[in-house]
Amino acid sequence: MIPIEVGSPSHRAINFDEIANKEGLRTNIELTDEVRDRAIARMEKYKEKIMEHFSKKSRVKNFQVGDLVLRDTEASDPTNTGKLMPKWEGPYKIKEVLRPGTYKLMN
Repeated sequence: MIPIEVGSPSHRAINFDEIANKEGLRTNIELTDEVRDRAIARMEKYKEKIMEHFSKKSRVKNFQVGDLVLRDTEASDPTNTGKLMPKWEGPYKIKEVLRPGTYKLMN
């Protein structure tokens, strides 16, 4: 109870039933697992929607042997990166396609 309810009881204090309150708390504890499972399902659905949204914006580009590409400088030398440093180096010619998205480059 808050101090103001001591002098003039509120609707909540007048209609309080301790047995019903304990029963309600027991029911809430029993339903905790179900509520948690529903929350996890909602989070997974939300993550799927976010992934779909961002994957719409990205385009997959497959390169062939002989194509000229640029290489990320952070991938080749992570110590030589900074705000004013170039982000890309190259161009490099693709020597071999190892698997989709993985290439061997020639200088």
